[in-house]
Amino acid sequence: MSHFNLKSLIFYGVAIGSVVVLFKVVTAYGESSLKASPPIEGRYRIDAKNLPGCLQAEALVLEIQQSGIYLNGSLLPTKNHVDSQTIVKEKPSLLGKFSEKKLSMSGAVPQLKSCQNQFLILQGIVDGNTLKGKINLSSIPNAVNFTAQKEATAQQIEPKSH
Repeated sequence: MSHFNLKSLIFYGVAIGSVVVLFKVVTAYGESSLKASPPIEGRYRIDAKNLPGCLQAEALVLEIQQSGIYLNGSLLPTKNHVDSQTIVKEKPSLLGKFSEKKLSMSGAVPQLKSCQNQFLILQGIVDGNTLKGKINLSSIPNAVNFTAQKEATAQQIEPKSH
C-alpha cells in the first residue's frame, strides 16, 4: 500500500493549508491590534519639596525596570547612585504595572532610612520623559502630587561619532 494515496494527500494538504491560513490571520490581527508598551525604564528624579513625611528629607530617584507591562523598581535617595543598580536588579522593593501611559507601583521603601516601616503606593501618568502622579504612604492619610523628570542615560549623553 502506498503512502501517496489520494485521501492522504488531500488530508495533509487541507491540514497544512489550514495552519498557514490560521497563522496569517493571527499575524495580521497581532500586527494591527496588539501594541507593546512604550519603554519607560530608567531613573526619574523627584523633587522632594512637597512630598509627605519621611520622603521630604532629600531629593529622590525612582529607578524603574520594565518587562512589557510589568515593572520593578526602588525609591532611592539621589546620593545612593553607586549602589542603585545593584539594589534595583537584586532587591527591587516596588512592583507594579504600566498600561496606556498609566503607571501603578507599590511596596516598601527600605532604602530610605527615615521610611523603614512604611508602605508606599505610587500612581501616575508617563508623558514622554515626565512622570506626574500621586504618592501615598501608609502613615499619611492623603496622597500627595509629584512630578518627576527622567534622567538621561550615559548612552543618551555621549555624542554619536560617525
